Amino acid sequence: MNTHPFQTLTLGNDSKLIFTPCPGTKSMSLEDSITQLKQNQTSMLITLMTDAEMMANDVLALPGICHQQQITWLQLPIVDDEAPKLPFERQWSKHKQAILDEINNQGVVAIHCKGGTGRTGTVIALLLLHLGCSVTKIVAEIQAIKPKALKIQAQLDYLNAKLITAEDRF
Repeated sequence: MNTHPFQTLTLGNDSKLIFTPCPGTKSMSLEDSITQLKQNQTSMLITLMTDAEMMANDVLALPGICHQQQITWLQLPIVDDEAPKLPFERQWSKHKQAILDEINNQGVVAIHCKGGTGRTGTVIALLLLHLGCSVTKIVAEIQAIKPKALKIQAQLDYLNAKLITAEDRF
């Protein structure tokens, strides 16, 4: 039986963050991938791919399928191998509280880029930073699940800048 690959990070309040490659681009169809994520209690799916990347990977039906499965779908686009920029930041500002509320309410939030490592690891690290985790713990937990995550210098620089900003607030 084919399965959609994903890895799970369980947080202290039993909420979960799922690292996943783009649904429908591995061994299962888009519909079957979303169904499997739903069967694993996914309540929110965050897509980090751009519209052009979604089109190139034939996953433009993703929002509709998530709606059918009663999964909240958000798109916070980041260009592959780059740090988050203005398109991400606009969506992050708009949806950050809803994402954090989902996590604080023991939700299961699946996050994906194309492969489920670089951009996905960066955004999961950003979420953990906003939840008050230390950078050392963030890197250790993410790389225990995805050893190749948090390796792109531009993404690390972005997270370090966010850390400095967060420390200024405390």
